[in-house]
Amino acid sequence: MGRAVPNRIRILTVIAGLALLPGCNERVLLEKEAPALARANLHADRIAIAGVVSDVAALGDSAENRARWSLLIESHLGRERFGKLPIVSFSEVQGVLGRDEHGLLLDRYKDDGGCDAAVLADLHTVLDDRARFLVFANIQDDQVERSESVTEIVDNKTKKTTSKTKTMTTSRTTWVRLRFYDLSDQQLVWEHLAVGQSSTKKDHDMTDVIEHDPKEGFLSGLITSIANSALKPEPQYPPAPELEGCLADAFDDVGAYLKPSKKK
Repeated sequence: MGRAVPNRIRILTVIAGLALLPGCNERVLLEKEAPALARANLHADRIAIAGVVSDVAALGDSAENRARWSLLIESHLGRERFGKLPIVSFSEVQGVLGRDEHGLLLDRYKDDGGCDAAVLADLHTVLDDRARFLVFANIQDDQVERSESVTEIVDNKTKKTTSKTKTMTTSRTTWVRLRFYDLSDQQLVWEHLAVGQSSTKKDHDMTDVIEHDPKEGFLSGLITSIANSALKPEPQYPPAPELEGCLADAFDDVGAYLKPSKKK
């Protein structure tokens, strides 16, 4: 079972969902929420990936996980569908800072829940105009839920069930908070909660092998049901979707905001 989602995250999720209702334009929203980021030429004022950390104990927060998640965000923000932005990679930032110093930077970000002006000023100097913007992300919650539904087809003449299908669904939802900093003035310019979702389904034929007699009594009906259950054991839920699929969905949400406007 997944953990309960904090009320604060539920509220922010609703807000995020409302923001993406049909008719809303992500670019217009970005201009309202983060005008400096929206008006920048992200092909010149590039975005650097500081890294992705996890607040969810069950996911772990190893250096290997951080690197894998960070590679995922840089590959998605740099996709052609979002303008093929020239992202400064996690590995490049790590190479400039040094592996140990970079690890300490992410530890501090995770512990403090942000990055202060003094640290940003140092990063501005060290990165030496490689990028104007720097993005950190932390996985705030990750929840797995299971559900099932049954579909029956009934013969109109005999009123008997001719087929019965049980659909087992395993869904995963991951919440990721991203913070974009402008290194030119050491300010937080955009904070965004992205939500990624994925699900897997599996259909199981649950049609009775032994038909029930419409005139059967309670006991005989129970025996028939038990026999059918033995012949067709209770189906199992499919495994939970991979975390990376939910993260990819969340990062695509961010990419939709950052996609450059078409030139008029």
